[in-house]
Amino acid sequence: AASAPERVYRCPALRDELTLGAVAAALRDGRCRNVVVMNGAGLSTAAGIPDFRTPGTGLYDNLEKYNLPQPEAVFDIDYFRSNPKPFYTLAKELYPGNYAPTRGHYFVRLLEQHGVLLRCYTQNIDTLEAEAGVSRERLVEAHGSFATAGCIDCDADADADDVRACVMAGRVAHCAKCDGVVKSRITFFGESLPPRFFALAQQDFPRADLLIVIGTSLKVRPFSTLVNHVDEHCPRVLVNMEAVGTATRLTDTLYTSGFRFNLPANTRDVAALGDCQATITRLAELLGWEDELEQLYEEGVEAHKAAAQARAAAAAAAA
Repeated sequence: AASAPERVYRCPALRDELTLGAVAAALRDGRCRNVVVMNGAGLSTAAGIPDFRTPGTGLYDNLEKYNLPQPEAVFDIDYFRSNPKPFYTLAKELYPGNYAPTRGHYFVRLLEQHGVLLRCYTQNIDTLEAEAGVSRERLVEAHGSFATAGCIDCDADADADDVRACVMAGRVAHCAKCDGVVKSRITFFGESLPPRFFALAQQDFPRADLLIVIGTSLKVRPFSTLVNHVDEHCPRVLVNMEAVGTATRLTDTLYTSGFRFNLPANTRDVAALGDCQATITRLAELLGWEDELEQLYEEGVEAHKAAAQARAAAAAAAA
């Protein structure tokens, strides 16, 4: 008897099952080996860092005390040149070392350890991916970070320890070469994104066979447009409190735009809505990685505590 024809899937990686379980199965079975992760502020809120846009608790809603012309001015390069103090005040709250990575950050590290992370693109400036152990090679900080700093006039690198001391003391750091104002190498409004972002995005997104988007509003371009740069058969997973970056019937007809969760044409988009940390932890469980994830997280918490105690002891000795 003739054998039944082999089934043709519209989304081969997920076997046409648009669930978190199917995503885990695709990773377990080796159908997805080039994972791209896109992180936003929602990944770091569990670390205690407020996001930017949540009404009442977001950073932009809590900047009134700085008397800015508008909240976004704290990250505007022209405003910074005239008045760097508000940014330095905010930087003291956000500076690396104040917060520890979450389980979600360590999950990205696990993807790398299991050999399936092509790249992690993060909008976050908190350096928590790097602190969780994601390698610099696999990490693209799309908007820069607090990890390095330089002069806004001559672009000379600034000593990281000196800048941190100024930030914690509430002083504006100045360049040792030209006395210009020093700024963390965070991409402000009015500045171009790092060249590495554009170079790697052009390579990585066409190669991706799984895209995981975590905790972002997908409102800031060009980062938000990256979800449309993967292959048409590449599964896309949104891990977020609510659906964002979604296509409408009109935009989906006119051009490829956004997630198709509620459209008949959806063949590959998975909406994993709810608390980001809980969803990522669930995905780790489905993969059988829960023990590894918990061990990394617990070790990270202890390392963070030890580093904080060492800094406190050093500060006390220097006082």
